[in-house]
Amino acid sequence: MGRKNREPGLHLVKRGGSKFWYVQGTLFGKRVRESTQTESREEAEIIKAKLVDDIKKNHLYGEMPRVDFNTCATKYIRNASIKSLDRDECHIKQLSPYIGTLDMKDIFRGQDPDTDQPTALEQYVWDRIASGVVTRATINYALKTFNKIGRLAIEEWRRKGGKPFIESFTRAYLIKEKEESWLVENYGLKPTKEPRPLFPNEQIVLFNELPEHLKSVFEFGVNTGCRDQELCNLKWDWLKKIDDTLWYFELPKGSTKNNQVRPVVLNSVARSIIESLVGNNAEYVFSYEGRKLGRLNKSAYRKARDRAGMVMPDILKTNVHSLRHSFGERLTESDVPWDWKQALLGHNPKEVTWRYSHYYKGMANMFKMLEFVERLVKFSSLDETQKIGKVA
Repeated sequence: MGRKNREPGLHLVKRGGSKFWYVQGTLFGKRVRESTQTESREEAEIIKAKLVDDIKKNHLYGEMPRVDFNTCATKYIRNASIKSLDRDECHIKQLSPYIGTLDMKDIFRGQDPDTDQPTALEQYVWDRIASGVVTRATINYALKTFNKIGRLAIEEWRRKGGKPFIESFTRAYLIKEKEESWLVENYGLKPTKEPRPLFPNEQIVLFNELPEHLKSVFEFGVNTGCRDQELCNLKWDWLKKIDDTLWYFELPKGSTKNNQVRPVVLNSVARSIIESLVGNNAEYVFSYEGRKLGRLNKSAYRKARDRAGMVMPDILKTNVHSLRHSFGERLTESDVPWDWKQALLGHNPKEVTWRYSHYYKGMANMFKMLEFVERLVKFSSLDETQKIGKVA
């Protein structure tokens, strides 16, 4: 039985049951146990030399050690507490096969100056474009997730000695709106749907196709103007009642897009929905089989929209965000003043001077909001005989 190599430094070894070479040993007090992910001794020697060079630079000159995207992404997922984390994780999983093992400072969009070939991140973008199943906004969301992770690693995360978690990273530039038509025409990018409200007759057909657990949340959404994640994360603790005449949800900071406290005043339709859901879930208003909803734009909704589109093809031009657009459009049709419409949509209007953080100083305004949203009940009170039966 041969003796293990006890000489100082890093060495290439083969481990039992593995076809790859491993770098093993200790250098300047740093212990290394790392796979080269290659069977070639020549390639493994190059990888080992790069590791030795990185450790020397860190020890002698204080240069930052190599940190790859997967390491940063894992740290982000463990520490983040944002409402869209599940969506971020999805994009991270898509990015990882392309840039996961690359040093953060070596990741950028464009052409590699050494090979004149697309960089790994650029290849990800072009592969997503060529798939024909995603829009510019979806690709940009993934790039924004990469940028967010890089910014946190430099500005907020720290390693020993208070040094930034990574030395540097290059911000990924996004696909601009003016490029979209060119990419759609020449490379198969899926075109972005223009925001469009649901018309009342379309709403009847679509809602009639939704599964039971989604009917209530969609009806609530079109009567309150809440966004997808505001609906999915709505909690019972946020419900407030004033003399049983005014019911509203107080959405706290962190739960809204603009990170501001937002009141969601309930008209009689929205209130009846809330009353019908009491007892389904102890924490969240909208749930399915005892669990909170993740997001609305999933297969159950998309299949319902496809079925409804067989009756009314224009329904296929709508999406989950159409609930909010419908709410805003119906406020306009109901002669709600522009500044109050902005307040009801949570857009921080300048002309409505109520301070919601001091409840009763703004109660007159809250009742005014109730008056306006009650005007929308007519859009949800259409004659039942108008309902079109479920699509066969």
